[in-house]
Amino acid sequence: MNPNRPRAGARRGLLRVLGVVLAPVAAIVLIGQPAHAAQACTGQSSSNVCLTIDDAGGGLFRVTIGIDWRIGQVPAQQIIDAPGDPFTAAVFADDSSGYLFSVPITNVGASADAGLSGEGSVLMPRIWLDEDFNDVDEVLARIKVNDSRFGVIRSFSSPQIQQSF
Repeated sequence: MNPNRPRAGARRGLLRVLGVVLAPVAAIVLIGQPAHAAQACTGQSSSNVCLTIDDAGGGLFRVTIGIDWRIGQVPAQQIIDAPGDPFTAAVFADDSSGYLFSVPITNVGASADAGLSGEGSVLMPRIWLDEDFNDVDEVLARIKVNDSRFGVIRSFSSPQIQQSF
């Protein structure tokens, strides 16, 4: 037996002490962290609109808005090819100030399965999502499709995300 080597009982005791000391610190870190991701989608068969908010760290959140509007590939491509931008998108507060910020739709496509699709994202500071400065914020996405062939604008909304920012 090596007299310089700690006994197994002493090591277990040290581990217990460390566990007791570090447990409250770990709990504070885990409880104090904001939610890492939230997503709300309509899931409708004719159109699916999603708002996703991911914690990007450093007080920033990646806000993504996407839509699949199932209108068929040919009319979807015609809307894309028509003059003007086919999409505008923004995040809105449900219960206070209304419009919060725009999200550029940069990924646009037409397919047989999804119809007309668009998606875009932006990094925003947490404070821009804290829409009413109380415990729970309610935000939603609105995306407009501009069909310049006929001068028609259709509006779609995501469900709310309720989260404290």
